[in-house]
Amino acid sequence: MGSKGLLLALLLAAPAGAEELLRHPYWTEARPVVGSTAPVNGITTGETLEYDIYWGLLYVGKSFIRVDSEVAIASRTAWHIVSEAKSASVLNAVYKVDDRNESWMDTGDFSSHGYYRKLSEGHYFYNEWAVFDLPGRRFYGQKMNRKRETSSFEGPLDRPVSDYLSAVFRLRLMRIAPGEKLELDVNSKKNWRLTVTAGKREKISTPYGKRKCVLLEPKTGEESLFVSKAGRRMLIWITDDELKLPMMLKAEIFIGSVTAKLVRRTVTP
Repeated sequence: MGSKGLLLALLLAAPAGAEELLRHPYWTEARPVVGSTAPVNGITTGETLEYDIYWGLLYVGKSFIRVDSEVAIASRTAWHIVSEAKSASVLNAVYKVDDRNESWMDTGDFSSHGYYRKLSEGHYFYNEWAVFDLPGRRFYGQKMNRKRETSSFEGPLDRPVSDYLSAVFRLRLMRIAPGEKLELDVNSKKNWRLTVTAGKREKISTPYGKRKCVLLEPKTGEESLFVSKAGRRMLIWITDDELKLPMMLKAEIFIGSVTAKLVRRTVTP
């Protein structure tokens, strides 16, 4: 879910292959948990949401978001959420997209313990990870640019926060009526507030089916999972039922918009 191009990043286990990438500490430090937390608004270990991606009417790729596993981080249990977006093979020669996002979302208070991002879109590349150390009242991490130059960052942390990917799941856990607003504390190398406005209820059709949904619009001037640049919009239609699935997502980009449509939901034990 990138900062430009197809902006598939919403729409991610360590990466394989010889590509030079950063490594998140949780890949080795987080320990698997035996058993699973009871489902919350449909969110459960083993859930996979698959999407088809369109630029206007043109099919351009696929994406998935998966609750990969439950892990122990310090004395807490977290969902390890993974999302990937890949361009269709017919586009790879001109604009290849291969994005990956990971989040570790607490199963108790739904805050984030940290995130990982790898964005590879055309000639654009960016890689970073962060850890949210709330007991230590700080966040820290590393980032890598397209020249494979790395640097570290850190800052103060005085409250629980969400990251790019876990914020989507937080929306599934909140009830917001049309016309209402809610705010989330988010961190993406600095702390900021994400305002989400609820629009009208409407029926949305995708390959998954036809469902009544609530329209949500995250509003922020930050570059993020939702909006690549200030002034551009992201719209999310979430089903108005017990599962609260992100049924369709539409993001403005530099030319037109990209839409992700839910194809299927599966749950693997």
